[in-house]
Amino acid sequence: MKEHKWMLGKVQRPAGAHLTITDANKDDWKDFIDSINKCVKAMKENPELNTNEDTALYCMTGSIPDKSLLHKFVSVHEAAMLDTLE
Repeated sequence: MKEHKWMLGKVQRPAGAHLTITDANKDDWKDFIDSINKCVKAMKENPELNTNEDTALYCMTGSIPDKSLLHKFVSVHEAAMLDTLE
């Protein structure tokens, strides 16, 4: 969808996508539908496009370019949370 200038946010539980419609994009719904159709067609024609190992990440964590930093952050956060249980 990025190639078509649309962004869909991943949703983790249940798995899905999140789309926000605002005054800025409400009149472009036909372009959105066209873009969805093009993406579905491309994925059917090229099954190798159907793999994605990404996980839905929320808030700022979804925008971290280096996901190894996310692992470090989660480890520190979990350690801090476990320390409060003592």
